[in-house]
Amino acid sequence: MVYKKIFMSGTNTEVGKTYITENLLSLCVKKQLSVIPFKPIETGCKITKEGLQPSDAYKYYKILKGQINIDLINPYRFRQPISPNMAIKIARKNIKIKNYIDKLNLLPKKANLFIEGAGGLCSPISSDGLNIDLIKKIRCPVVLVAKDEIGVINNVLLSLEMLKKYRIKTSVVVLNRINTKQPKGMDNLKEISSLIRIPIVQVIKGKNNLSAFNKILKIINF
Repeated sequence: MVYKKIFMSGTNTEVGKTYITENLLSLCVKKQLSVIPFKPIETGCKITKEGLQPSDAYKYYKILKGQINIDLINPYRFRQPISPNMAIKIARKNIKIKNYIDKLNLLPKKANLFIEGAGGLCSPISSDGLNIDLIKKIRCPVVLVAKDEIGVINNVLLSLEMLKKYRIKTSVVVLNRINTKQPKGMDNLKEISSLIRIPIVQVIKGKNNLSAFNKILKIINF
């Protein structure tokens, strides 16, 4: 079996890419598929007796029932809820794209890999690069998560243009409807579908999205 990796990115911060990732991860576990999550850096971590606890990465750790050490899942973490690069500077650390790749290479090889970035494609995550630079170095396709709201069409098209510029494949766009109250007549799924050929899957808060998550897994061929 050839194991694969996918990068979970967003059109911006707070679009729900962790929510999408944890649901895909849970579904893989239920299907008894070999999967490992990797969140190279997380900010806004809580201070505990054991040290900084990363909220997002800890969700993944619990889904896997502790089978993978959380320090492998999330090697770099910071307290301030700010951009990773600024958190790194304030902590007087020196973390580069290569450091993330070195940590990635420590993970077990016999599993499909979910890699979650921090923020949007162009969010700075190290002193020498953005999320998209890391994706380019890792050489893997992207699941682009976008918040289903007014303005998302522009955000999706700009993000896809950046990925195209970097010659990175976009496997699927996930429209994540967090706010279920939508303006009358708005249909982002229909409009975006008329503008791009990339598969689009819609996830709606409060509904049974099992078929949507199964569709995403099928598209990325995990």
